[in-house]
Amino acid sequence: MNEVFLKLKNSLTGKWQGEGFAQYPTIDNTKYTERLAFTPDEFKDVVHFEQKTLYRNNTEKNGQTVFWDTGFILLKDNKILMVSSQLSGRQETYELVRNELNSFIFESIHIENDIKGTIRSQRVFTMSEGALAYELNMASRGLSFQNHLSATLQRVG
Repeated sequence: MNEVFLKLKNSLTGKWQGEGFAQYPTIDNTKYTERLAFTPDEFKDVVHFEQKTLYRNNTEKNGQTVFWDTGFILLKDNKILMVSSQLSGRQETYELVRNELNSFIFESIHIENDIKGTIRSQRVFTMSEGALAYELNMASRGLSFQNHLSATLQRVG
């Protein structure tokens, strides 16, 4: 698992930005801009992340915060975990369940303080030539598992 964590850390480290699209039966579909930063700790097997998205549409919300999330990706007990704390108060813990070529797939193992009633969520990071494709898929009570967010980000700096 150490090799996989090092590959993940080295692939993600840095600042990323780009555009994405949010959709789900409970929201109005919207485009958004995203900034995502991954900062590794030099002494521990942990990477801090911060993700912020802003509306990019023709409404009064244009330029306002859609989503803000911070947390850690860490190697613990031979598992790679992603711990997320979100603007809404929602907290999630994910576990890396698959690593295929340049894709890392995290599945939720614990969700707390969720007003949407999410019962399952999944984050997918796929790297290619200086680009990062990101997906958040989820299911909430009464709704099937489906894509909620997708973005393509470019490394900056």
